[in-house]
Amino acid sequence: MYNLNNISCASLETLAQGLSNTGCRQIKKVSHTTKNIMKIITKTFLFPVLAVLFLSTILSSCVTQCYDCNPAPPPCTYGTNGYPGPAFFGLDWITDIPDYVWTNNQAIPTVFYYGEYYNTLPGTYNLYYEGQMIVDCCPVDYFWDVTFDIWVNAGTAGGCGFVGADGLPSYLMIGMGPYGPSEARTNKAEVSDNERFDIISDTDDEIVMQHTNGDVNVRVTFKKLTESRKDSLETSGVRTAAVDI
Repeated sequence: MYNLNNISCASLETLAQGLSNTGCRQIKKVSHTTKNIMKIITKTFLFPVLAVLFLSTILSSCVTQCYDCNPAPPPCTYGTNGYPGPAFFGLDWITDIPDYVWTNNQAIPTVFYYGEYYNTLPGTYNLYYEGQMIVDCCPVDYFWDVTFDIWVNAGTAGGCGFVGADGLPSYLMIGMGPYGPSEARTNKAEVSDNERFDIISDTDDEIVMQHTNGDVNVRVTFKKLTESRKDSLETSGVRTAAVDI
C-alpha cells in the first residue's frame, strides 16, 4: 500500500507525465492500427468496386461503338407486281373460205388477214360466219355462231427488294370451217403441260369445247344454225379478208 501522504507534488507530476506518455503511445498505436485496417478495407473492397465501375464504362463504350458500326438495315421496299401479259387474237379458215364474217371483237380490223394475230383486250366475244361449200356436186350452206373468251396471263407478285415478272403473252387463233370452228390457244414463251382441249359434247347442232390451262377454265360453245342471221347483225361488226389464201 502506498501512503499518499508521503507522495510529493514532484512525484505526482512525474506520475502524471508518465501516464500521459503512455496514453499517447496507446493512441498512436490505435491510430496506426486504424490505418492498417483502412488499407485492408481499401484493398479488399474499394479496388474491386473501382474495377467493376471501370469495366462497366469500357463495356458500355464498346456496346455503343458496336451499334454505331452495325446500324439497323433500312425498312424493306417491296417491288410492284408484274403487269399482265398481252393478248393476241386472229381468225383463219379451214377447208372452205367463209363468205361472210362478223365479230364484236374490235381487235380484228374491218379488213383483216387470215392467220394474222391482232392485239386485243380480254373479254367474252361473239363470232358469226357463213359460207357455201360443194358436197357431191351440190352446194351446201353453213352457218355458225361462236362464243369465246380471251384472257391475259397475270404477272407474278413483287416482293422484298424485287419487282414481279410480267405475264406471258396469250394467243388465240380460231379456225372457221364448214363443219365447225377449231381453236388453237398458246403462250408465246412456253406451252403449259397442263394445257388441254377437251370436247365436252359434239352433236349435229352444237359443239362444246373445254379449254383448261392452269387455273383458267373456259368453255367455248359453237352453235350450228339452219339459216343466216347476218341481216340481224350490226354492220359495224362485218369483217372482210384482205387476201383469200
